[in-house]
Amino acid sequence: MIELEMIGGAGTVTGSKYVVRTGRATVLLDCGLFQGRRKESFERNRSIPLDPDTLDAVVLSHAHLDHSGALPMLWKRGYRGPIYATPATRDLCAPMLADAAAIQTADARHIDKLIERGIEIDPVTPLYTNDDVVGTLELMFGVPYHRAHVVAPRHWPWW
Repeated sequence: MIELEMIGGAGTVTGSKYVVRTGRATVLLDCGLFQGRRKESFERNRSIPLDPDTLDAVVLSHAHLDHSGALPMLWKRGYRGPIYATPATRDLCAPMLADAAAIQTADARHIDKLIERGIEIDPVTPLYTNDDVVGTLELMFGVPYHRAHVVAPRHWPWW
């Protein structure tokens, strides 16, 4: 039996996250950020409703942040399994995820300065840092187009 659970992206066009479970493996398809207004995005992106220890692999469809942007959060929470993508997707994730971490840090600093000036606004903390991005990228494997690849071997873990 195969089970598909939508833990993000359902009812919206951002934050894509789908869990595929079989009798042999659990695979996450995409791990994206919800994008929208600051407060709603912060609340939706703060957690991933999934225990990383239950995952055998992650498959990334493409590099857009609404599909890849939460991968560093998964790494931050302890995921150390493989992340499969095409080589182009893997290469694009490097600058995109680093830029997302830098924007989050800059946004948090900007909010802190507004608070210091007396503006009543909730503080924010970055979802992840560049170190989390680097850790994530180390888990990524490029799988060539038009080649079959087993993403969750029967005898797991494989390393």
